[in-house]
Amino acid sequence: MTNGLKSSQSVELNALYQEVIVDHSKNPRFKSKNMPCRFCQEGKNPLCGDNITIYCQVEMKENIPNLSVGFDGTGCSISQASASIMCNSMQSVTLAEARNLITEAEKIYTGIIQVNSDDLEQDIEALHGVSKFPVRVKCAALAWKTLSLLLNENFDEAGVPKQGCDKLTNCAQSPLNKRKLKIVSTEN
Repeated sequence: MTNGLKSSQSVELNALYQEVIVDHSKNPRFKSKNMPCRFCQEGKNPLCGDNITIYCQVEMKENIPNLSVGFDGTGCSISQASASIMCNSMQSVTLAEARNLITEAEKIYTGIIQVNSDDLEQDIEALHGVSKFPVRVKCAALAWKTLSLLLNENFDEAGVPKQGCDKLTNCAQSPLNKRKLKIVSTEN
């Protein structure tokens, strides 16, 4: 009977994972082609064609940078949902909080952390369902790896933002910034 109960809970949790992924895919949060930002980074998954651009605003609060992240792009429902979930969790966070969330997300979508809750405490936990499909892990990873590269490239060791593009313009359309974009791939 315990196996039947565990199986029933597993089915319900999988359905909840799916529901969250579908919701973020159909109704992405913080997705816009015209997002003003200080930094942006493009990521591509050449294996499946997912393409994403991460936009990062920086606001200094008490000499600590607070980040707000948005995105634009095309791809499968998992890549788009993962980007939406990431951006939803990356509003007004410090650099340290952002890096911790990136690490936590990687552990969740790769299955290193088990999520056994009947109720998801955070939408990020829904990415655990992707761990059952190794080919799709790269789709879930794209936004997170792109944001990680953006942070590593644009903040110094002390956490201070380096020179970015003008906050008043659309970073992705800036000719200066286009030359600086690096492509991150989940192929490796």
